[in-house]
Amino acid sequence: MELQVLKTLLVRFLEGDLLKEHEGEELLTGLEQLIEQNELHLLVGTKYRIEDEKVLSEYDLKEVYWEVHMFYGHHEDDHDHDQHDEPSVEGKPDFLHRWGWLHMLLTALVAVLAYMLIRRYAL
Repeated sequence: MELQVLKTLLVRFLEGDLLKEHEGEELLTGLEQLIEQNELHLLVGTKYRIEDEKVLSEYDLKEVYWEVHMFYGHHEDDHDHDQHDEPSVEGKPDFLHRWGWLHMLLTALVAVLAYMLIRRYAL
């Protein structure tokens, strides 16, 4: 990918312009190619505007790469991390799902015991 096209896409992304899916993928691919070739420094110093003019530093560029990666990268191994009731690999519920109620009960008993000791002995 041509460096000027990559800079244009990067500036649009930084300025909050919503890129089309293929443009975002091009930006991600271009950034990854520069990282592989160890030439990411070519984008350092790129100017963009968010309320006032800013200059892209090397640290900012690394953060931007991860933002682009998270937004436009295809994450085939992503799972719904909010689903905690999925069975384990073997098809059986994992340890916490089977014995979680016991852990909660024991924690509550320890908390009540600690409360009673504190109240009785004024600890």
